[in-house]
Amino acid sequence: MIAFWGSMSLSMLITDSPATSAVAELRWSWARESDDAIGPWRGDRSFTAAVGSWTDDPQRTVWVAHTPDHAVGMVCLTEYTRMPSPRTGAAGSWGYLGHLYVRSEYRGAGIGAQLINCVLRTAEHRGYRKVILSPTELSIPLYSRHGFTRDNDVMVR
Repeated sequence: MIAFWGSMSLSMLITDSPATSAVAELRWSWARESDDAIGPWRGDRSFTAAVGSWTDDPQRTVWVAHTPDHAVGMVCLTEYTRMPSPRTGAAGSWGYLGHLYVRSEYRGAGIGAQLINCVLRTAEHRGYRKVILSPTELSIPLYSRHGFTRDNDVMVR
């Protein structure tokens, strides 16, 4: 799927078949925002290969938003299939929305919202019973605007 959208100041292409190098560079940039020890992106081949191996998982779909010049945001949808059950409501697949990232200089332009819309349209098309995520406090308002609600039935170790 490819989606185009734009405004007077920003034209965007979102694709679900991104170049591995674009995903790797975005992931590097994201990590660098919170870790000063990570240097600037220099096209690290082993890291790009590791990201490529990760994106090749058939249960995973990654979208990347591009301006005409470079990749500016990404999101991932990972499919989980429940064990078959004789109970109708207990079977089926669901999606995990993760790795939503938009470069800081593009935040507030609606790119994250468009990436979330891509995930939700795909989840609906695939018939997922639900889409879950693990938000940061800062991202909760964005996800709430897309219909996500808090559900505190998850335990983490």
